[in-house]
Amino acid sequence: MHLPRIHIAAAALFLALSACVTTGPQITSEEERRAKEALLAESKAWQRKQQERIDEIASRLLAAAGTQTVLRFIFINTFDQTGERINPEAVQAWTDGEGVWITRGMVRFIESDDELASVLSHEIAHALRGHLRYLLAQEVIGRAIAIPASRFGGRASGEVANWLVRLANAKFDRDKEREADLYGLIWLYRAGFNVDVGKEVFRRMVIEMPEALERGFMSRHPSLPERFLSLDKVAAALKAGQDPLKLFGADEAKQDSKGKEEKKSDGPGAEKARGY
Repeated sequence: MHLPRIHIAAAALFLALSACVTTGPQITSEEERRAKEALLAESKAWQRKQQERIDEIASRLLAAAGTQTVLRFIFINTFDQTGERINPEAVQAWTDGEGVWITRGMVRFIESDDELASVLSHEIAHALRGHLRYLLAQEVIGRAIAIPASRFGGRASGEVANWLVRLANAKFDRDKEREADLYGLIWLYRAGFNVDVGKEVFRRMVIEMPEALERGFMSRHPSLPERFLSLDKVAAALKAGQDPLKLFGADEAKQDSKGKEEKKSDGPGAEKARGY
């Protein structure tokens, strides 16, 4: 049997090309295993570094808030932590009233510790001002459930995962968002962070992720122009040594500010301060 010359030529060309192909250095399975372990070790070190960074910034903000309330701060770096219901790459942060959750996507999106602090302070304000209780009372979220300790690292159960998804997408009313902005910026300033960066985070979100206005982190906040103007005014008041709670706070906030001043005036040396 004689093959057509064209087939013979094609076969010869294939063999010639195959001989020229280089496969690169030969890597043993043991070398591959060690390289994988090294990469995983670097990944875990990076995760620990991010959690430590979040915890350090959060501790400064809680001290600035003058609270004894214990909040947990959870860095969402894997799908397992939320029962594979929330993508860790989503640019998101939220509170469940007992802690603040922040995704890997948000941590990678922000560009400085000041920006991270501005995001955390806003969610801390929601938690400390009792906004989640307000949502529960309005039946926006529904029945609160106990979350096991595994939520801080292990795989979340289906029920817990569903609840976390509802929390991540829950919307406070705009007055609560304004209050969280106000208190968050005050605590940001007291903790020594730059109060001018807050609006920059949200400006970039809208520019780079316009869908955030309709769903996600930005959809639950006042309009962007209103927010920019509000944040600017509060920041200016803080830098001028004024009390934003007196200037912009609701009656309850103004009473809080007044009560703190009265408490200070009743402390040691108060009579001397009054000129008695």
